[in-house]
Amino acid sequence: MRAALALSLALSSAVSAQEFLATDTALADNDFYRLVACAAPPKGNCKKTRAEASLSQAIDEINAAGTAIQLTRDDSNPDFPILFLDIPARSTIQGSGFQVLEGKSISGAGARVLAKNGMILKSVIIFTTGLEKRAFERVMLEEITQGLGLMTDIGGPYYESRSIFSQSSNALTKLGKQDIIALGRHYPAR
Repeated sequence: MRAALALSLALSSAVSAQEFLATDTALADNDFYRLVACAAPPKGNCKKTRAEASLSQAIDEINAAGTAIQLTRDDSNPDFPILFLDIPARSTIQGSGFQVLEGKSISGAGARVLAKNGMILKSVIIFTTGLEKRAFERVMLEEITQGLGLMTDIGGPYYESRSIFSQSSNALTKLGKQDIIALGRHYPAR
């Protein structure tokens, strides 16, 4: 079984408008959280799934980095599909729709970059059923950034609170200072 969200990459200097819900009064903590997490109006129902909200936040974070890469969501013709596969964590990829990925190992989530002669042809982000729901926001940002070609994690305690590329921690939901610098070197602003 396969469900996909999609992301198209566009090299432009345009900045997309950020989604928002307006309120004229202060919100209770729970209402505030639900508004920013899933687009729920006060006392209303969520309008986005956790994965959709995480995708929107990751796009906004990467686009705000000031690099030449600008991401936009495109569910009909994706350059950068995001797959939610019905497979356990620490297993092999099955049902991705990409023959080259079938049978390859995966942990809870991962970016797979298909490249030729140093050029990214397609990046595929895969989430398994083993990823904890509370991890979507931080893992979505890391995997999309890795799908842009920055594929190597970094080990050691120094980067646990400083980089989304930390191998031992996925605590960050924002790009760290050196993450932004690396993204900018990979995709220099024009």
